[in-house]
Amino acid sequence: MSESLVPRRSFVSRIAAGAAALSATSAIALAPSMSAGATTSPDELETWLATFKAPNKCLYDCVQATGASDGILFARNLLTLSQEKLGTKDIDTNVLVSFRHFATPFGYNDAMWAKYPAFSELLKFEDPKTKKPAMRNVPLHDEVEGFPDASLPGLKARGVRFTVCGAATTFIAGILAGKTGNAKTIEAELIANLVPGARIVPAGVVVVQRAQKRGFAYTYAG
Repeated sequence: MSESLVPRRSFVSRIAAGAAALSATSAIALAPSMSAGATTSPDELETWLATFKAPNKCLYDCVQATGASDGILFARNLLTLSQEKLGTKDIDTNVLVSFRHFATPFGYNDAMWAKYPAFSELLKFEDPKTKKPAMRNVPLHDEVEGFPDASLPGLKARGVRFTVCGAATTFIAGILAGKTGNAKTIEAELIANLVPGARIVPAGVVVVQRAQKRGFAYTYAG
């Protein structure tokens, strides 16, 4: 499990409480056609990070639920304000937004948010349109109010890429599976349903360290 300011036992208790909100069938294994998902190995991660060649590089580290929207906004502001104030282009900056720990579910698509209500229970995250626990990945649709391109699709269109913590995904799958479900199958399902532009990584803390080694500046988004 990735490190954060929130103790691990808090993470366990909160996601367990969220999982209790699932129906008996929603955490059961997927259809048999779903193949097991493999996370990126350290060597593959290094090879992938080496493909980022822009003169400017930055990683935004999203750990809490609120940190996800802040990381999205910060990435947008870096690209937009660098262009406005310094005359750069988007291709001059490589940006990674890392979703780990409590922010990890923001790396999964709408289908997973709809199937597993535990995400919104875990994050205590409401959909701003319904004012109810979110059943969709809101940043996949809505921009941060007042900031054009401050959404997952908006950032992807500008070349931003996203990483999703593999260690947290494994942990979440185990909690969702409970005693009767198939954790490996659920993990494969989550990995197969990442948001566009996202990549599963061995662990959020690993990509944070390896990206800095590759010249990415680090910013903690919350």
